[in-house]
Amino acid sequence: MEKVKKKRPKSAPKKPLLLLLTLLFTLACALGLFFLLRTPVFPEPTLPPPTYLLEKTAAEISALAIAPREGVAYPLVRLADGRFSLLGKEDTLLRENVVDSMLSALDSLEANDTLLFAEGEKADPSHFGLAPAQVQITVTYQDGEKKTLRIGSEAPGDEKRYYASVSGDDRIHVLLAPFCEPFFQDLHYLRAFEQPSLNASLLDRIDIAGETSLGLFYTPSGWLMDTPFAYPLSTARTDALLKSIESMAFEACLGSEKEVDLSLYGLASPALTILLTQAPTRITGETTDGEQVSYEIPEKKYSLSLGNETGESGVYLLWEGNVYRASNFLMGFWKELAMESLLLRNPVNLMIQDLDSISFSYNGASSGYHVRMVESITDTNEIAADEYGNILYDAAVRREGEEKDMNAQDFLSWYASLSALGASGKLPEGYQITGEPLAVITLENAFFTRVIEFFPYDALHCAVSVDGKAVFYTETAPLLALAATP
Repeated sequence: MEKVKKKRPKSAPKKPLLLLLTLLFTLACALGLFFLLRTPVFPEPTLPPPTYLLEKTAAEISALAIAPREGVAYPLVRLADGRFSLLGKEDTLLRENVVDSMLSALDSLEANDTLLFAEGEKADPSHFGLAPAQVQITVTYQDGEKKTLRIGSEAPGDEKRYYASVSGDDRIHVLLAPFCEPFFQDLHYLRAFEQPSLNASLLDRIDIAGETSLGLFYTPSGWLMDTPFAYPLSTARTDALLKSIESMAFEACLGSEKEVDLSLYGLASPALTILLTQAPTRITGETTDGEQVSYEIPEKKYSLSLGNETGESGVYLLWEGNVYRASNFLMGFWKELAMESLLLRNPVNLMIQDLDSISFSYNGASSGYHVRMVESITDTNEIAADEYGNILYDAAVRREGEEKDMNAQDFLSWYASLSALGASGKLPEGYQITGEPLAVITLENAFFTRVIEFFPYDALHCAVSVDGKAVFYTETAPLLALAATP
């Protein structure tokens, strides 16, 4: 048997080593504390107190007199109920948000900067657009004290700022734009008015007279034009026009047509007069008691006239008996409206569900088709529906003179190619069609019949006549490829 080797026990560290380790740890802590105490502690920087140009609050203001460099000065006074009104025109309602923005600016009129000049040197206010000022605001407080604030030229800097001064203070201050811009509006801007609120989906007709003459009317299969001639309109372009009509908004109200001299604004003989006709409709709803109610809204006509440009990217207009000022950004689309841009460039544009029948003739050979929508049936012989429970439909197509439906997919592929026929260019002004048409397409539904004729134009193109009016030409080759009807 082997002897089991015994482990030699480890001896405990000797006392001198423990003392040395303790000493080193204490020394490290002491050095850390020493360097920590040696690190300088800088005091928090102290900013100069803000400079407020007006000491009293907006609640203490009893009147304001605003005098722009160019334009008419107007005084505002506080009424007994706390509202502000034009002096002597207390019955004229003001836009409360505009008045509130003025009061808010005066309530905390803090200088963004104050200009420093050498001792004995005095600032020349005219160098900063303060003599005369861009706008001068005289503030009268309830205790009778008056302060005059002047706002001048735009000051340089990364932010938009303006030079300003206040009576009783010789210094030139710099104010951020939000403190100044509420006072740059003229008297008309303060007048309260209602913005137009139109639902373009209810518009039934649009008539335009003046520099441009157009008559547009709605059908469930798309908008059509009847002035200056009959022609179908582009769905995308009419949708864009309707969206612009819904977005119309005005900047300021100058007063009623009885108060304002229309000739000063080009409205006695307007450049454009627009009549918008809203179709009669029925509004339905439910009362708080759960009762179903409905009422008729009769046909409504809205009149709009456009006059002179304001000179500041805007236009004067007459709307429903009142004269307004509006930006060209929101109203300029009327003057930019061009008839040609509205015209349909692919005349076979009916959705298959809007089509009742179609005929196609080429070189004397003719084919006709009748289209109807039928309920879609699933593989389990059930009526198909979408995720919301709406019944789905398929197109059923029957060739003229036949008793059974044809393969709808063949027809739909052919019809899609017809729909792709588009204008390649515009015919010369005054172009007259001559000769016999090369091909004729006739579309019919419950609302109209559209006859599209293709006449030889040159070696590669055909002139396209829609309901007797030729405006565009198209390539002949795609048309010939469609002569092989399904």
